[in-house]
Amino acid sequence: MTNRAAQTDPEADVRPAARPVASDVIDAEHERLLASSMPAMESLHQQLASPSLSVLLADCHGLILAVVGRQRSALAYSPLSAGVPSESQDPGAVEGEPGRFAVFIGERMVMGVTAPILAPQGGVLGILDFNASPFDNLSHAGALLQTTAGIIEHRLIESDPRGFLVLRFHTHAGVLGSPLEALAVFDRDSSLVVGNRMARNLLVVDERKTRLSCPDCFDAPWAGLVGQAVLSVSEPFMLRTRSGGCFFARASLRQPIA
Repeated sequence: MTNRAAQTDPEADVRPAARPVASDVIDAEHERLLASSMPAMESLHQQLASPSLSVLLADCHGLILAVVGRQRSALAYSPLSAGVPSESQDPGAVEGEPGRFAVFIGERMVMGVTAPILAPQGGVLGILDFNASPFDNLSHAGALLQTTAGIIEHRLIESDPRGFLVLRFHTHAGVLGSPLEALAVFDRDSSLVVGNRMARNLLVVDERKTRLSCPDCFDAPWAGLVGQAVLSVSEPFMLRTRSGGCFFARASLRQPIA
């Protein structure tokens, strides 16, 4: 596989940590991606504890939106990886697998590991990656990066602006509150707005329906779930699906009751 150099100015100043870099092209979708990603990126950078390593966030076309760490000025880059689209690929068709890449900034080679951030409705929303010197140990980087991408995907779902009620459920109560939980977001009319991959795997629903409501998914009255959310009880309650599955659950409101 042939590499392509990052589009950078090798004489540019080093950018400060945790700063968006493409402010002139930020739109509402980018802003939401940034808001969901920056805390997780900063936490990841602290875990890695390497002064030469940077964590980068790009959109699905490779436009860098933010950098945490010390990285040469860049508005676009081309990580060559099975997990990142090339110019001839449809970004929505990229597989969600992390991979390694290498780019050259001037005469300096920069190594990295990359993982896509999947959109709740499918396809790739963004790209998360490391840039490091060739001497950094990246043996554990892929797993850390994939976990961080999962945290960002989770945050994008639970903060969906259309959401009224957020329902977290799983067969193990200890998983609730983690990225491993099943997460489903409903609007005020009890319609399912979005759910993560775990929720879609655990819910057995009629695929012929184009619009699902909470009663289609769970054997529980909508008013009862709203009541649980209003109470904000930390102790999980038991919840059954229409298919007979039994789960521990927590409910919370994103919007106040009018």
